[in-house]
Amino acid sequence: MLCRASAIVLLLVTTAFSQEIRRTPLILKDGGTAENPAVFDGKGMIIDLGIDVTSHDWVKSGDVWTSRGPFADHPPVADTQRAALFIKEVPVRITRDRAAEQKSGEKGKVIYAAAETLKPGEMGFKDDGSICFRWPEGKTPGSAKIFLPPAGLASCVAIACSYLTVRNITALHAANDGFNIHGARVGIRLENVKAFSNGDEGISAHETVQMDVFDSEIAWNGSSAGGVADVGDSITTYTNCELHHNLGAAFFFDGKQHRVTNCRIHHQSQDIVTRGDAVVEQSGNVWLK
Repeated sequence: MLCRASAIVLLLVTTAFSQEIRRTPLILKDGGTAENPAVFDGKGMIIDLGIDVTSHDWVKSGDVWTSRGPFADHPPVADTQRAALFIKEVPVRITRDRAAEQKSGEKGKVIYAAAETLKPGEMGFKDDGSICFRWPEGKTPGSAKIFLPPAGLASCVAIACSYLTVRNITALHAANDGFNIHGARVGIRLENVKAFSNGDEGISAHETVQMDVFDSEIAWNGSSAGGVADVGDSITTYTNCELHHNLGAAFFFDGKQHRVTNCRIHHQSQDIVTRGDAVVEQSGNVWLK
């Protein structure tokens, strides 16, 4: 089982020994067969889609910082399910003023929380598209790098085939998921992957995906659902994995059938959340709040 002091330490170690840092999404389309699955071994590859905006001329008012105008190709994001900014490894939650939206009487009206009302680790947008955020707890203003995810909704790794084993990849700063699997995919296996600081989930299986995940770490992801969110009619298993510091639950299951075995969960408000008729089997897990 993975057991590391923090995602930061692991990230530094991974970076030091990686052989490749990739700045564009990886789309995997070449699978194998049930008898002979294909293998994609990243050999320590890091896929980092983040845009460093630390040196931007921020307007600073204590721990509330505001950009001077919008960033190119980064319009306001209405979807509060995901994060649209990261302070070092920490995802910053998009916050809307729901009371003001309802009071407006205008259907579909989007009103973001005013800068002065933001809590630590929250962000919003001003009328001109400028980003405003309050520094998260544990991060001192000016002491950590600030990252935007890429424009659009790209995932770091998109798996678009069946009978594929993917191993030894770290996925960082996607606007969407670290590892994203859609469609009628079967025989998907993830081994020793790391999904850190992605805008939505770290790992997410959709539709009728069948996937097994082993010895992996999912942390600091911005989805309000979970670090893992498997939905649709997906069938998934997670074995010997570590999940921590995700904004939502560790696991969110709205799929068909799932199994979580010998996983370590810590620094999470919730461990496993289910919706609908999802069936989840658990054994040997350790959850430390």
